[in-house]
Amino acid sequence: MDKIKVLIADSTPTVRQFIKYALEDTFPNVVMEMANTGKNVRQRLEHFSFDLIIYDREMPLLGGDELLQWIRTHTALKSTPVLIMSASRDEESLKKVVRLGADDYLIKPLFRDHLISKVKGIFSKIGSAADRRTSPRYNPERAGFLLKSISYSSRGRLSNISMGGLSGALDAQSPVPHILDKVEVSIESEKQFAGGIEGIVIRLQVSDSPAGAQQMQLSVKFNDGMSDEKKKDLFEFVSSLKNQPLP
Repeated sequence: MDKIKVLIADSTPTVRQFIKYALEDTFPNVVMEMANTGKNVRQRLEHFSFDLIIYDREMPLLGGDELLQWIRTHTALKSTPVLIMSASRDEESLKKVVRLGADDYLIKPLFRDHLISKVKGIFSKIGSAADRRTSPRYNPERAGFLLKSISYSSRGRLSNISMGGLSGALDAQSPVPHILDKVEVSIESEKQFAGGIEGIVIRLQVSDSPAGAQQMQLSVKFNDGMSDEKKKDLFEFVSSLKNQPLP
């Protein structure tokens, strides 16, 4: 089962544990690693990949701004989301963090609700970026999806799909999942079907439909450990839609 990997870095052990417990309690699919200096963060990033980096700007051995500049110029890391923590409330100082490439920032002392809100926002951005990277859009009227979890089943219309995931709009009466829910996905068009594909919900966003009503848009990231049989079914499904693009 795929996990969302987060690197947490702060020189204070209690801060690291606070973040760890808050994320574990909210996002069951998150796994975390800890670091206590800027140098330690850099060493971890040189050997391992992460889906999100959360670190304190005032860490020893390697300053937060210098570390952020290094991340944003590193080919393999430049698109990795970064959430910076800082005790400073100076507006210009915080603007500098954003200019250097931070996706968002948290002002210390930390509050659980603020932390969770910021992390959810970044996960939503990850989903939006994935939508823009997926290959061509297909007519949502010609393909639908079903999401199943332990507690609900939700149906919707497909708008984008690739071997890495899908995006679409939930039907009006369908239960709304939560960010990072584990789901089993089935997709169906007029000619093809693929089922039992495991994934994680990585984006939820309310938008206006063409008819004027609000609808829930979502994105699902498919798990990397897909069986060869399911990969084949998914590939055939995606390939079949290439002949049905939007006009």
